[in-house]
Amino acid sequence: MSVVLDYTLAIPQPQRHIINVTLRIEGLTGSETSLQLPAWTPGSYLLREYARHVRFVEAHAAGQALSINKTDRLTWQVQTNGASAITVTYQVYGYELTVRTNHVDATHAHIVPAATLLYLPDYQDCSYSVQLELPSTWEIATGLPQLTAGRYSTNDLDELMDCPFEVGELRRYRFEVAEKAHEVVVWGHGNEDIEQVLADTKQIVETEHAFWGELPYDYYLFIVLLAGANTYGGLEHRNSTSLLLPRHVFKPSKTYERAQGLIAHEFFHTWNVKRLRAAPLGPFDYTRENYTRLLWVMEGFTEYYTDLMLVRAGLMTPQRYLERLADDIATLQATPGRLVHSLSSSSFDAWIKFYRPDESTPNSTVSYYLKGALAALVLDMQLREHSNGQQSLDDLIRYLYQKYPLTGPGIPEADGMQQALQDLTGSDWSTYFAKYIDGLSELPYAEAFATVGIQTQWGYKDRDAQGNPRPQLGVRTKAVDGRVQITHVLDGGDADAAGLAAGDELIALDGWRIDEDSLNKRLADYPIGATVQLSFFRRDELLHLPVSLSKPQPDHLSLSLVSQPSASQRQQAASWLGTPLFK
Repeated sequence: MSVVLDYTLAIPQPQRHIINVTLRIEGLTGSETSLQLPAWTPGSYLLREYARHVRFVEAHAAGQALSINKTDRLTWQVQTNGASAITVTYQVYGYELTVRTNHVDATHAHIVPAATLLYLPDYQDCSYSVQLELPSTWEIATGLPQLTAGRYSTNDLDELMDCPFEVGELRRYRFEVAEKAHEVVVWGHGNEDIEQVLADTKQIVETEHAFWGELPYDYYLFIVLLAGANTYGGLEHRNSTSLLLPRHVFKPSKTYERAQGLIAHEFFHTWNVKRLRAAPLGPFDYTRENYTRLLWVMEGFTEYYTDLMLVRAGLMTPQRYLERLADDIATLQATPGRLVHSLSSSSFDAWIKFYRPDESTPNSTVSYYLKGALAALVLDMQLREHSNGQQSLDDLIRYLYQKYPLTGPGIPEADGMQQALQDLTGSDWSTYFAKYIDGLSELPYAEAFATVGIQTQWGYKDRDAQGNPRPQLGVRTKAVDGRVQITHVLDGGDADAAGLAAGDELIALDGWRIDEDSLNKRLADYPIGATVQLSFFRRDELLHLPVSLSKPQPDHLSLSLVSQPSASQRQQAASWLGTPLFK
């Protein structure tokens, strides 16, 4: 007999940000049992310690109180006294508006199961059902299979933890692709043209369906949360995604790109991550880190295809795509950490680095999203060149999808990617991995782009009238009450050489007061090679340092088309983008 866990989630006073949970368990054996709350949620590689928001945990059997004690940061031990059926009650606080955490207020609740539902770690064969008791005007949206009205069920713990609930007074919109139902549920209002958003989302679904060749679900849910200007994030699930966007992101077109990109990225995860996955990413251990060196594939490949899918869907022009690629490359090249931390190491260290940025982050690590996407670009071009246009990264990822289905063990950590490339092409790709995945070699952008008839030219964003670069300190700053505070000092820059540090508050340059607006203007008055004196406060002490202004590294990349593309370059570019690049 399987163990049954029946959850009831009640929100009688949503303005208090509290979820009341009643968990009824049947089928237990023995004199005691353990209950755990996950420490993290899949897709977000940080121990979030959700148990800190749990309170008033009690247990009963046949109307009698049972002894229950917390034994570690996320585990409760219940003395069942041999009872096969017990009831556990507790409260969960939720008022953090992200796609990874619970948020409850008077208008809605975004419920993340991993942050809410205690489970039995010692029982593998369990069935789960969830019922919600909500204010009368609230509706429910979730990807979890519906059992009866207001009740949802599954026999898969990973599916239970993977299906968020969005409840409240929702706006709901439906469309179909390949006879599969898709629903967009919106909380909040902004400057969206909902018909345009629906049309574009449908186009993204159709394009990615064509890419993968199937829609591996019967129903898909887009949960769209519209909030403040600085909110942004997405989290993928097997048949849904949660999207947190600034409410005014939909206009103008360059900010709307962020919304389109987030939709395309998270929907691509329906295949890459939620089904095709690295071996350690499922079934999950919810109590600890689940390490993988393949996030550059899981997230980097997905990031590469994000804008590429928009181009193939007709939602982004090739010219705009090249502009964004150039900006991404310039961003990576301005990150000293690319020379310190490899892609595979960055993937492995996601748990301690990516989600915990500090003043040393640009110097000590590299984003497996950003560099992973650009490494994917290089690999795509090398595959196209190697095969004379007969193979591409499209073929590799679809091959992996067939080779490593959801029901299988996942991509092996040690050599799964190299072996797949060798199987697909018949060639050895160890040099690519040694240089660009496990090593620190610079990515060969010019060589890669030559395959599709694109040429690269580096220059400077900030130049004088003669085209010469203006001085740069090599810092990142923020305004604090009208003052300039250094947030990061980049390795190898002039500020690094002079001894400036994160947290320093810049107040004057050669005796003249500066603020965030005037700092670069004052620097522009000096030639390369000059020495200036910076005055600043460090922990309330006024200090002065001389700074020598050296020639900065190029920070602007232009991608342009070759004037006379070959027939191969024309064909390769059109195959890559899904539309002609050359006239």
